[in-house]
Amino acid sequence: MKKVYWIVAVLLTLISCGEGRHTSIQANGIIPLPNEMVMGRGTYILQGETSVAISEDEASQKVFRYLANALKNTSVTLKRVSQTEPGDICFLTDSLLPDEAYTLDVSSGGIKISSNETAAGLFYAIQSLLQLMPAEIYNAGRKYDGKIEIPAVNMTDVPRFPHRGAMMDVGRNFQPKEEVLKFLDLMAMYKLNKFHFHLTDDQGWRIEIKKYPRLIEVGSHRNQTQVGHCDYYYPRRFDGKEQRGFYTQEDIKEIVKYASDRFITVIPEIEMPGHASAALAAYPEFSCGLGKTYVVRDYFDVFDEVYCPKENTFTFLEDVLTEVMQLFPSHYIHIGGDECPKKAWKKCSHCQALMKREGLEDEEALQSWFIHRMERFVNSKGRDIIGWDEILEGGLAPNATVMSWRGEEGGIEAARQKHKVIMTPGDRCYFDHYQESPEFAPLAIGGFLPLDSVYAYDPTPAVLTSEEQSYIIGTQANIWGEYIQTPEYFEYMAFPRLLAMSEVQWTQPGNKNFDSFLRRLDKEFRRLDFCGVNACRNFYEVNFTGAWNESLQTYEVTMKTFCPNAEIYYAVNDSVLSPSSSGFYTKPVGLSADATVYAVVYRDGKPLGKPVHQSFVVNKATGRPYQCKPLPSAEKGNEGIGLTDGIRGYARDLRRWVIFRGDTVRVTVDLGRTMPVSKVAFASLWRPYDMLWPVSELHISTSADNKVFTSAHSGKFTYDFTPTEGTCFPASLSFPEIMARYVCLEFVYGGPCPKGYYHEGQPSRLAIDEIELY
Repeated sequence: MKKVYWIVAVLLTLISCGEGRHTSIQANGIIPLPNEMVMGRGTYILQGETSVAISEDEASQKVFRYLANALKNTSVTLKRVSQTEPGDICFLTDSLLPDEAYTLDVSSGGIKISSNETAAGLFYAIQSLLQLMPAEIYNAGRKYDGKIEIPAVNMTDVPRFPHRGAMMDVGRNFQPKEEVLKFLDLMAMYKLNKFHFHLTDDQGWRIEIKKYPRLIEVGSHRNQTQVGHCDYYYPRRFDGKEQRGFYTQEDIKEIVKYASDRFITVIPEIEMPGHASAALAAYPEFSCGLGKTYVVRDYFDVFDEVYCPKENTFTFLEDVLTEVMQLFPSHYIHIGGDECPKKAWKKCSHCQALMKREGLEDEEALQSWFIHRMERFVNSKGRDIIGWDEILEGGLAPNATVMSWRGEEGGIEAARQKHKVIMTPGDRCYFDHYQESPEFAPLAIGGFLPLDSVYAYDPTPAVLTSEEQSYIIGTQANIWGEYIQTPEYFEYMAFPRLLAMSEVQWTQPGNKNFDSFLRRLDKEFRRLDFCGVNACRNFYEVNFTGAWNESLQTYEVTMKTFCPNAEIYYAVNDSVLSPSSSGFYTKPVGLSADATVYAVVYRDGKPLGKPVHQSFVVNKATGRPYQCKPLPSAEKGNEGIGLTDGIRGYARDLRRWVIFRGDTVRVTVDLGRTMPVSKVAFASLWRPYDMLWPVSELHISTSADNKVFTSAHSGKFTYDFTPTEGTCFPASLSFPEIMARYVCLEFVYGGPCPKGYYHEGQPSRLAIDEIELY
């Protein structure tokens, strides 16, 4: 094993030293970028009957079958010949190559591909080869009869990480088997090799367990619910429709085989000890609440319903995992371990007695004891566990691999303890977050993760030593399913960001280049279209940012698009856009008053994406500094200037809101000089699930020196709380004109969360944006 790792290290060193050997890569569009690629002269013409020299081992044979299937829509037919015979395409074995590494040599005389005996490298070489071919070969609606010209090229390639993963959450919203298979096809195209299958959660149990039939009879569906004015859980309630679905064991076998044929390992996740509502709805005897009725949850949250660490519970979980391990040959079994409330355990006499008997200090230690016990069982079957980073709490199980999602801190801690780590922090790897302006995007869970942020991620924190970094075995994209109720929406959230992630996973950092990636991705959209992928097209749209230019004393709007070699045309307060009637964007656009900017991307005289627009507010407070007391508890966008950045917050996302805790919040805005003020406007957000209630009162005072303040005006506000969605409530107060440099706004919070609403009786929070002074 040490010899293999030494070979990998040497090959990676040689590849990273060959930075200058990537010639004309963008012209050939391979994603993820090969680590060494030198273009040659001429082309190889692939047409008609083509002989493939191949060994008789099954791994090589399945690569042959995959290639033949990929070319089924062309006039090319592949003929197998012995590896000792001459072939137009030769599959060669080189035992010195590490697992998954390959060499690919295309010349006018033929194609030679080498990998070691596992043939995984052969498969990844085929992916690179297919991307050198015309995208039209994937057009199922029309047979490609033309000759296939493949440019001469020489590649030597090996992935950066052994774990290159993507997670599909079907626990919250079931995805049909056909979509799972399609996603596996797409993963294979971009050289991902680990499919994390999130099969159970509070909202659904999705895998047949023959010994416990009620898991699917009860746990695989939730009933239709009434969604109306009492829907205080927004935005975390589903759409109210009945939702059901599960995979039979025959389905699972088909999925595992399909993945294996594409050199993908399926890693199942069976959640424990939390996220267990669906299982407990079927078998309540495994809970701490004797006689309590449980239901499959129709909204998402962290619930107190967890497994009770009783002997019959462990028997149940071991039986479940036994059937799971019979279906999934993966070395890893994911057992969750995240978001496990301890409330039920604190009240449970059995749990308290168990803690005393085992000498466990607290419930965190009990969770660790639970995970250790399940790990010993999994280890006894020759497997290892993966858990989310909460499994660090109370002590990490000896052989566990940590999936770090709450930032990188858990992964850093685990790596320092010499445990394997998969980095998947939410702010860089959660593809259920918005990738475009939430104002116009399909509803998502929140957050903001655009394409360039995914591409820029490096899973190896600089705070770790090189030895500690070696414990980071990879990274993965997580596509959580709370709002993803259809295959089309799943693909929209996954693509094209998964392609950016594939380059993070495969390509050495020194070889990565975002501009090159954008040029290659521009071509790759055509293949995605032929494959029927509903990818997000924000790539071909305009993204806006706005900022106050202090030196010019004006507000400036900057526009950009990911699309290369494109032009942006814009108009202010005019939605009609064309090259002849609109402005050609070359530099930031100045605004002196409130305005809406419309823009569209053109190339070669044709519009690409849809026209988009963004409204900006420009007033006496815009761009001005301010002081807050207390300081914000959260400020995710434009930190330090979020209240005066010229962009109002959206009701469906918290990114642009500045959030405070406390009975009152004092915000003092410095206008820079004395000027007249006669009106204050702002907005506050109502989202009961997030404990956000709007401002109840506002007290305004002004000052010339930021020391002595004089009361200017006060007002109280009432609101309509009948909407079923989170609501942005704008408000304003006008008063006789006052000369002032400093304006102090004292916001009074909405009081405790009211009776009948979520978090009843707990202190509410304030979310405020945008402060406007006139």
